[in-house]
Amino acid sequence: MNILELIKDKDRLDFSQNLSIARNYMGDRLFPDVKTQHLEAEFYRLADDLQIPTMAKVHAFDTEASIGTRPALERVTVEKLLIKEKINQSERLALLRANGVPETDLISYVYDDMGRLAESVKTRTEVAKMELLQTGKITINENNVKFSIDYGVPKENKVAYTWNSADVDILADIQAMVDIAKAKGKRITKAVTSTKIVAQLRKNKAVQTAIYGVNGLGTFISLSQINTLMTEMFGFTIEVNDEMYGFETAAGVKTTKRYFDENKFVLLATLPNNTLG
Repeated sequence: MNILELIKDKDRLDFSQNLSIARNYMGDRLFPDVKTQHLEAEFYRLADDLQIPTMAKVHAFDTEASIGTRPALERVTVEKLLIKEKINQSERLALLRANGVPETDLISYVYDDMGRLAESVKTRTEVAKMELLQTGKITINENNVKFSIDYGVPKENKVAYTWNSADVDILADIQAMVDIAKAKGKRITKAVTSTKIVAQLRKNKAVQTAIYGVNGLGTFISLSQINTLMTEMFGFTIEVNDEMYGFETAAGVKTTKRYFDENKFVLLATLPNNTLG
């Protein structure tokens, strides 16, 4: 008997439709999933990224008012990506059945596989979201699909610093990044980084001095202390993302990788609902 025939199409549909896609992923919190039947995603963005208040002009009485201008809106249409995966059921189920596993348990195993496959798809979306967070782009180069979606993050928003030395003034570097955001009318509300970068912050003399004074050099600093300093100086806190995911390379080798690059320090200007878009 084919165990898969015991699971009706209606049951498969119910399973897929009722499977929760909500996860406690950072990417899901910043870029929430939205279910839709459309084959293309469409959104509008401000072509002018200087989203700061514009001053009106003073006029004399009984004079014609100046004509204002609207910020240019750019319409962006992106064809949706198809993410899918399959797994061989027949051989595994036949082996389990030959070893006396009841049919009810076999059906449960099939549902477990369905859940794992769905989780694999969800993982791929998180990889894309975290790439977008770090680079402003989503690049696809797998299964004969190769293209890039560029969300237009300005080049000046991407800067490079070396924080390996304890003598580097990390706080001045962060202030420079915050100033770039302010010049564009953005208020930084969160920073995302890795444990490696937090360790560099802990060892940094400028950070140690700002927290403990000149006599506190070499003293251990907790993340909560660093966040208190970041809040007081810049108005944001740091969130660490060291989460990992597994994948199979083109050569068939199973390996692991970080969602978030350990050498990145990303500042976010989030919306009031804590999302980015």
